[in-house]
Amino acid sequence: MATLNEIAYNIKNIISGGVASDDSDISTRQIKFMIHNHRANLLMQYTDNGRKSSNACFQVDTILPLPSGAHLKDVLGFNDNRAIRSIALKEDSAVDSEYSVLPIVQHHDRMFVNQSRFVFKSNSRIATLSDRKVYVWEGDSVVTSGTLEINAVFANPTLVSSYQSDDTTSYPIPEELISVLVKQILSQEFNVLMSVPSNGPNNQSDEKNAIAKPANNENKA
Repeated sequence: MATLNEIAYNIKNIISGGVASDDSDISTRQIKFMIHNHRANLLMQYTDNGRKSSNACFQVDTILPLPSGAHLKDVLGFNDNRAIRSIALKEDSAVDSEYSVLPIVQHHDRMFVNQSRFVFKSNSRIATLSDRKVYVWEGDSVVTSGTLEINAVFANPTLVSSYQSDDTTSYPIPEELISVLVKQILSQEFNVLMSVPSNGPNNQSDEKNAIAKPANNENKA
């Protein structure tokens, strides 16, 4: 899997004709911003027809539960909260305790949980989402101890606690979409078309083998 820096510098090399430098008109930071935006659009399109998100898209963020709700970093707006795979809670009391996955209930439905056809014990803990906050409930009380683990598709992968660096962390996107991402950024942001040489059966439509051409110079019959 490619890192964010590998994707960004590859794009920068292509638009600068293979001679990328810090003096270029477009900064690496701007390119990374574009990568996040176009990744979000591609993943939204990818799941529009009900397809499940690839495991490669998910990350784990660790946060602390709070009485006023734990702040949830922006996740992609998939239907039915499908961008959130799970919310789990780890107790503070036991050193070797494991995370327990919590049922996720609509915030406005919390009071009806005990009447639900699903079996929840009266003292079971549940998680609710409201206004970009996560609440953990035990009965009518908000749980404020322990550690929460959010497994989700986040809008900006670099803000997630498990993300280490742009140099070492695999960028959370399916590998087969990386070349699509690069070509989309080049064409939509820089008006560059990608032409891939056809040198035989081993030729791949990989962005590393692509030749960049200004779109307005393409003369087609």
